[in-house]
Amino acid sequence: MARMGIGDLRRWTLTLAALLLAGMATGCAATRELMALTQVGFSYDRVSDAVIAGVALSGIHSYDDIRPTDAARLAIAIGLKDVPLDLTVHLTALNPKENDVNARMTALDWAYLVDGGEIVSGRLTQSHVFPPGEPRDVPLTLTVNLVRIFGSDGRSLLETALVLAGQRTSTKRVSMRLTPYVETSAGAIRYPVPITLDLSRP
Repeated sequence: MARMGIGDLRRWTLTLAALLLAGMATGCAATRELMALTQVGFSYDRVSDAVIAGVALSGIHSYDDIRPTDAARLAIAIGLKDVPLDLTVHLTALNPKENDVNARMTALDWAYLVDGGEIVSGRLTQSHVFPPGEPRDVPLTLTVNLVRIFGSDGRSLLETALVLAGQRTSTKRVSMRLTPYVETSAGAIRYPVPITLDLSRP
């Protein structure tokens, strides 16, 4: 999790106070459930189902691995200035086994970054419950038009897609920024400091 400055710490303290006040209205059990989410750890697991312009990236490690028909499909997509990269990023959420209550996340804002710059963002609206000591998969599906960000060179676009899919090493730093939400009687409350996960392949 990102380090907190003085301002961040103050916002975090206010958020915890809000959680406690909300819990007073909803009962002791609700307070414990809300507080449990603040201790859940999120980590990067893997990327699955990576596809660029209709070409599945499974088993591909460089531009030289693709078939001529797939190269032609990519060239057509570049000509149309529409080269979508679709993939699913899998996160693992772990509620510490020392907690004796479930942690409930009602939403998750996320942003996908390359070298610190956001290329796509979204919100997971599906509620997730994390029992103590049980790792749970949190899949995030995203789509980004690579040609609008990384240019129109086919080889470069494919190799960038492989980097973003975790199938190729690179000097690019790939990361995700996460902001979980909990629901209280006073409304939705979000983490004051986003969680940043490094997705770069070592």
